[in-house]
Amino acid sequence: MKSANMRSGVNYYMKSNRPVILGIIAILLWCWSGVCFRMGSELMGSSMVYLTFMTGTGSLTAIVLQYFRGQPLSDMVLLPFKVIVAGFFGVAVYTVMLAKAFGIAAEADIGQINLLNYLWPVWMVVLGILLLGSKPKIPLAVIGILMGLFGVIISRGFDLFAQPPTNIIPHVLALSGGFLWAFYVVLLRKWKIPEEKGGTAFHFAICAILAGLLAAFSHEWHNIPPWSGEICFWILLGGVGPVGIAYSLYEISVKNGPVLLIASLAYFIPIGSSMVIGLFYKGAMNNGLIVGAVFISIGAWLVRRACDDAE
Repeated sequence: MKSANMRSGVNYYMKSNRPVILGIIAILLWCWSGVCFRMGSELMGSSMVYLTFMTGTGSLTAIVLQYFRGQPLSDMVLLPFKVIVAGFFGVAVYTVMLAKAFGIAAEADIGQINLLNYLWPVWMVVLGILLLGSKPKIPLAVIGILMGLFGVIISRGFDLFAQPPTNIIPHVLALSGGFLWAFYVVLLRKWKIPEEKGGTAFHFAICAILAGLLAAFSHEWHNIPPWSGEICFWILLGGVGPVGIAYSLYEISVKNGPVLLIASLAYFIPIGSSMVIGLFYKGAMNNGLIVGAVFISIGAWLVRRACDDAE
């Protein structure tokens, strides 16, 4: 009897908190994106070749999930033209830039590359003021922005933060990519487009085509190593996880659960992703990486509060 009551209690807890649990799973999957970009690039000898297979697999996964959820497949492609254009730059080009940044960066810089991408909440504040007429609480927003920038600086390591990287291109790609993503999100808000109508799966399919063309232009398809179980594992992990399942789970989560709580949990991603990167790449883990990630997460939360409190 006690066992039956316990099972009933667990089932009730899981059902009532299902949206939050799904949101947490999506967030944990997104923490693996950076490692997938880097590992896939190393294994296949090309970040663009890996990205072609990764995002192609992710789009197919999203189609399968859409089918089993009983949602029309046409909803994934019947998008407003302006959303298609915005998503091309904000999803497809952004992902290409980020994957390339992870692929060509020195191992010691991977952590900082990852965190530069997560400055996009800062860009959202600036773009929100310019495009949405937002009026955030300036002191709180400034504190959050400064904390984010400080986090990026020290993420290189307390002993190296003043020393510039040998190759600045990956840093520029990651920073610019984060700006494109923020621009895309702000435009969706300006146009009042729901997150599930943003066409993420469609744009990841475009990303696969774009990455494949870039790889062909650079003659990278000729240098693919023999297929192995390890290559297939990282393609499936990156495609099915962060690209395919995560966006679908997050959509279900925010549509059916406490949005503010789920959105707040997403600020864990810079910390979680930094921990995963440090787990696989010891050269990227330094004495400032996790501290920097914490500063960026807190800074992002503060700028979000600055905007929310002003509404």
